[in-house]
Amino acid sequence: MKIQAFLMNLELLIMDFKHFISTKTKLPYQELENFLVTEQNEEIHIINGIPRFVDTDNYAAAFGLQWNNFRQVDLDSFTNKPFSRNRLETALGQPLETIRGLKILEAGSGAGRFTEVLLKYGAEVYSFDLSNAVEANYQNNMPHQNLTLFQGDIMDIHFQDEFFDISLCLGVLQHTPDTSKSIRELTRVLKKGGKLVFDHYKFHPGHYLSLYLVYWSFIKRLKPQNQLKITDYLTKVFFPVHWYFKESWLMQFLLRRISPISFYYGIFDLNKQQHYELSRLDTHDKNTDHFKRHLTERGLKRIIERFNFKTYKINHRGNGLECIAIK
Repeated sequence: MKIQAFLMNLELLIMDFKHFISTKTKLPYQELENFLVTEQNEEIHIINGIPRFVDTDNYAAAFGLQWNNFRQVDLDSFTNKPFSRNRLETALGQPLETIRGLKILEAGSGAGRFTEVLLKYGAEVYSFDLSNAVEANYQNNMPHQNLTLFQGDIMDIHFQDEFFDISLCLGVLQHTPDTSKSIRELTRVLKKGGKLVFDHYKFHPGHYLSLYLVYWSFIKRLKPQNQLKITDYLTKVFFPVHWYFKESWLMQFLLRRISPISFYYGIFDLNKQQHYELSRLDTHDKNTDHFKRHLTERGLKRIIERFNFKTYKINHRGNGLECIAIK
């Protein structure tokens, strides 16, 4: 127990809380024993070594349950495949070797699949999630001298203006209450000349020509624990069918019209068990999100052009649309 307490104290010392500010009063937080506090006595509790700027019970609770149950499934260190590394480098539009020493904000970290890669390449990472997925990230990536974790809201980020070199947000914006407001806050904390990197679901008629949204509209209304049971059951039922017809393009096309699960054979080089675990994870992910929005490229352009970025570029890849914008 003494060793465990020592390690916890060591991790708290490594975590860097000095840059947090109140977004209401603009005053800096000072760290006390189990909370952060400003001169006006604004208090933020530190729970399990992580500052909590939001209530733990929020619309992203299902994601928190998900990432704590599937904590390692999509980590490169677990799969021994460079999936997260490659996706991150592509999204950033620059070699990962060039991010060493940069201050990077990671919005919506999940269990830390990209956190792991950012740290590996020497970035100074400030990573957060609205849900308690930050606890899974903590287990996966702490202690680390270059990592600061916190639970926070993408539309209320507790840092001063123009603090970060890169604002990174992958797999998140379509699940927030407002894409535009989220981009505004990610841009506020970004330095002039800094890079905003994000993606968004792309509108596709196929989403409305299958039973996918029917399953989602039902499952998302359940309590998180029941959502997990249902999506696990659906994966158990449908995965063997997908796997049996894994070499048939036609059958996979037809199954996508009726099946609620995610299936990635032919996309990711994994063994059967790894495919099954990834299906469990992503079937839960796509059927339990409280908000789910899809944008056309034109619709995303209309949002981006409100911010007068120096330059921006939209690519069709990843989750649908990926954007790199320079402030």
